[in-house]
Amino acid sequence: MYKTKLNKYPAAELHAMEKKLQISVSLVRGVRNLLQPINRLPPELLTLIFRQTQSHLPDFLPIRDLSSSSWQWLSLLQVCRHWRGLIASSPQLWSELDSGILPERFLKRSSAVPLKAYLGLKLYNLSEDMLDSIASQSMRFQELHLDADSWHSSATIFHQFKCPAPILTSLTLVTDGRDIVSGALPQLFSGEMPSLRKLCLKHLTSWPKGYFQNLTHVCLYDQNEITRPTMDEFLDFLSDSPFLEELALVRAGPTRMDGAAQFHSPPSRTVSLPHLRQLDIGEWPSAPLVARFLSHLHLTANTDMYFWGDGMLNAAQPDSEIARSLALLLPEDISKLENMRGIKKWYLARQPRVILDTPFISVTGSADDKDRTLYMYGTFSASQLVPTQLLSRYPVSEVECLTVRDSCMDTDNANNLDVGFWRELLQGLPKLKKLEVLAFRSIGFTRAIVGALMPQSGTVAQQPSLPCSQLASLTVEHDVSLPAYCIRTMAEARARCVPPAARLEHLRVLVFDPNPQNVRQRRRRLRSMSISEAGSSTGSNSDSDETEDIGFENEARTREEEEYRMHTEDDRRLLEECVEIPGEVKFEYGVPLSVGLVPDAWPTAAYNFTRGRRGAL
Repeated sequence: MYKTKLNKYPAAELHAMEKKLQISVSLVRGVRNLLQPINRLPPELLTLIFRQTQSHLPDFLPIRDLSSSSWQWLSLLQVCRHWRGLIASSPQLWSELDSGILPERFLKRSSAVPLKAYLGLKLYNLSEDMLDSIASQSMRFQELHLDADSWHSSATIFHQFKCPAPILTSLTLVTDGRDIVSGALPQLFSGEMPSLRKLCLKHLTSWPKGYFQNLTHVCLYDQNEITRPTMDEFLDFLSDSPFLEELALVRAGPTRMDGAAQFHSPPSRTVSLPHLRQLDIGEWPSAPLVARFLSHLHLTANTDMYFWGDGMLNAAQPDSEIARSLALLLPEDISKLENMRGIKKWYLARQPRVILDTPFISVTGSADDKDRTLYMYGTFSASQLVPTQLLSRYPVSEVECLTVRDSCMDTDNANNLDVGFWRELLQGLPKLKKLEVLAFRSIGFTRAIVGALMPQSGTVAQQPSLPCSQLASLTVEHDVSLPAYCIRTMAEARARCVPPAARLEHLRVLVFDPNPQNVRQRRRRLRSMSISEAGSSTGSNSDSDETEDIGFENEARTREEEEYRMHTEDDRRLLEECVEIPGEVKFEYGVPLSVGLVPDAWPTAAYNFTRGRRGAL
């Protein structure tokens, strides 16, 4: 700096010196960056690492994350010159084109590699010229996910896609009916999509015969009820895709009656789907329509089924009360539904809508993987759960584990699932070995089920009948209303009917903290008392009032916990002293409340994708 000031270089020369200095610094930094261990990796391997930083959507039902995470990987361009050059020259990194994120740059840098195009996920921001440029690359389309209603031009967007798409494997078309006449799909790609395997359509109900064949994944949703296909038309469509693996019909499908066809008419034809892994049916008008559709299918043991919606599982039907029965979800003849055979576990949960707002029924678990399991979850009324009707349709005679949960005791759907109900239901489960009663905050629920397990007196010449004679394990959630004496009485009565080796082996009680609802009610009462007392005295200090309130709350909580622990210890001693329970009596503390009531895959991708426009295409 001293020499520079002394010689007083002209500005032009100083500018040239600065530029050379910047170049030198840049070269030094470049060499230093090249010496970093990660930059010693082969370019191909480094490109693979970069690709792992990208957010990749599934090729079927691509629910989009609307946060900035989808383009955060572009910040790698700012790390160093080496990375910037490598990323810019790697077409695979630019192969997923989003209309809201630099579409021109992605289209150019993707070169000739197959394209995955997401048009209309967020903002269209596409000029007609840019859309023409993208549509002209249809020969490169591997996936196209299009929200047609996001196109703001007066011209229809479907006419932009005229050229064939020979390598297109996945197609999603979302529309509320713009430029659509009677639900008919406009011509796309000149009808030439020979590689198409995965299809998702909203609103569209018809297309040229043979347009979609050999599909493996299909999702149809939000179809107009008037233009939905008849049963024969839809079965024709399924027949063209014998390798179908996933089928989702949400507010869509063959719900329109075929003239004189009736709900319970014998099926005239059957379509076999030997490769179907998952069937989703959501929000159909009624359960008999689902049964009618299932009566036309032949499914293997590897098919998981999910049914949900108020119309077919909760809503009252206009003709009769029996139409609400969950039994009507299945056809009378289920011999072709091989996935309904061998059900070993059954979860029956009546839950208020504050926990999960959609009732559903599911059958999951393949014969070779895990036990086939039946799930029933919803705010069901007693008229929907008539045991004789359920047992006549659902093949549960092989069930070995039953888990029941009832949180509707204090709701409009309480409907008293009494001892008679449970006795009738348990008589249909002769091989039951394990029973779990999740009855926290459901006063009387445990008592009703335990009462149903009591032996039934027979005639003088007959032995008492014993429900679930193979029952070896009983689990009960514990709250202040645990009927310990009732459980002991049941164990003693059953012990008199079976040999010692067949008695109850395991009794497991899940212990929770004191009922938070009762604690809150006690706190409110104490708090109101303290406020009224404080209001009667003049000049009270608000800070001291608040401190006093906290003291009352702590005192109430302590008394509640002590009372709860005393009840728990009394119950534990009463049950441990029962000699008719030769096995283990175990009280477990801090176990999460009523877990495992829904399948691992619930909610399914089809449920999430079709639930609303937000977050989906």
